[in-house]
Amino acid sequence: IEDRRFFEHNGIDIEGTARAAVANIRAGEIVEGGSTITQQLVKKLYVGDEQTIGRKIREAYLAWKLEQRLSKDRILTRYLNTVYFGNGAYGIKAASEAYFGKQPLEVTLPEAALLAGLIAAPVDYDPVRHPGRSERRRNHVLSLMLGLGMIDQAEFDEATALPIVRRLAP
Repeated sequence: IEDRRFFEHNGIDIEGTARAAVANIRAGEIVEGGSTITQQLVKKLYVGDEQTIGRKIREAYLAWKLEQRLSKDRILTRYLNTVYFGNGAYGIKAASEAYFGKQPLEVTLPEAALLAGLIAAPVDYDPVRHPGRSERRRNHVLSLMLGLGMIDQAEFDEATALPIVRRLAP
């Protein structure tokens, strides 16, 4: 959900950046980001979130360099280990334990989709406080997965039929 072409680009997604720029110009404000997962990781670990062109250029350059040094799997793992998922959970291990009482490799498809959907706005999509929003977001993630051929219709139907988690795991 954060970077649909992650496995296809070299750290910089020109198409995604252009799409975001057009959306932002039309809206007259920043409504969409064009950063790749690699750029988001670089921003978090190395360049900070200063809103300048210089920072964005450094971020893009470092993302390109990082993609030359690390595999996509290592970049994705590092990213998932640094992002905030809400309710005090930093990283995928803490999030899967907090929401489901499971290790990351044990989560089901709908649980994984819920976690992926939390990254953009963990407070807004918090399944404990906002189960309706969280369910819509999870289903949106599953819909994108279906559209990308990552899951089939039967998996989509089964996953969207399941209720959303409404409490934190003990």
